[in-house]
Order: sequence, then C-alpha cells, then structure tokens
Amino acid sequence: MRCFGARGYDTTTLDEIAKSAEVAKGTLYLYFQSKADLFASLLLERGFDYFSEVLEERFAACEDAPAAIRAFCKCFAELCLGDRHGMFELFVQLDRGDIARDLSPELKREVRRRLDRILERIAAEIDRGRETGEFEGPEGRRSAGVLWVFCVGVAHLSKGGERGLGGGLELDPHQVLEDGTDQFLRAMAPAGGGVAS
Repeated sequence: MRCFGARGYDTTTLDEIAKSAEVAKGTLYLYFQSKADLFASLLLERGFDYFSEVLEERFAACEDAPAAIRAFCKCFAELCLGDRHGMFELFVQLDRGDIARDLSPELKREVRRRLDRILERIAAEIDRGRETGEFEGPEGRRSAGVLWVFCVGVAHLSKGGERGLGGGLELDPHQVLEDGTDQFLRAMAPAGGGVAS
C-alpha cells in the first residue's frame, strides 16, 4: 500500500514491493497472477473492507437518513482525504482501463461485489429516508451512485495540486465535500422542506 500510494500503479514495480515486503519477487507470484491482481487484492482488504467497517459504525450511530448521508461523506473525507488517503489512491487507480484489463476475472467480480455492497448500504439509508418522508427524488441506488461519484471526484481533483480542485482557487476539498453534501441533501429534501439535518 505504501509503494502504490507513494509512486502510483504505473511506476511501482513488483521488485520494489518484494523488497519492501522483504520477500523474493517469485514469492509474490505464488499468491498473485499479476501486479494488477496484487493491487486489487490490497484494495479489497485494506480499502473496501475497512471502509465498509467504519461506515457501518457511523451508520449505527445515526438517528435519521440525512445524518447517515452526512456520516458517509465525513467518513469518506476522513479515509480518502485524511491520514489514510493512500486508500483513495487505490480506489481511483483501480478504475483505470489498463489495471482493469489485467485483473483476473475472479478479482474483477470481487471488486464489483464489494463496491456494490458499499453502494447498496448507502442506498438503503437513502431509501429509509424516502420511506420516512425525509427524502424524495430518485431511488436509493441511483442517488447513492451520484453521491459516490461526487465524493470520488472531489478527492480525485484534490490530488492535482494547482491543476486540481479549483485550478489554483485554493478551494478546500473538505469544505467542497461538506458544501456538496448540503446541496445533495437539499436536492433530496421534500419540496419546501429545506436542508435535512
């Protein structure tokens, strides 16, 4: 994770990973078919699973659906923009065509299944809000996808330095994420309802 987070997928070599892990390069091939498979396996274990665990803890503490959406966005900011930002680097790089092309079919399915699990969990909170009248608008899965893409987009742009978020306008990605969450909640609120709590 340190190697991929620091150097990116393209420039990280299996030689570097083996050296960092203090194993022979051949040992890596006993467990992984390719660099892409090693990368995806790492993302599944250290990315999606950890993200899901933390998200469940946050959702359990929420009394209503709007609070759950705020909890998701805060969780995303902490894990993907904060100290564990290497996790986000893995999320973004996994979407690249060359990595996806090199993944074994089993890992492709597993990556999709784990991302779907996160999206379904967010969708369940949105649908709960629709059932209680806190939200209206698109069904939960569609709205969860929009929210996920927004969060990933903010995090992705925040990594680009002056060419990134705001193109040198000095926008704080945490503030953009918070403002975007407010906008999402306004859009989901019942007509005349204002911002959900």
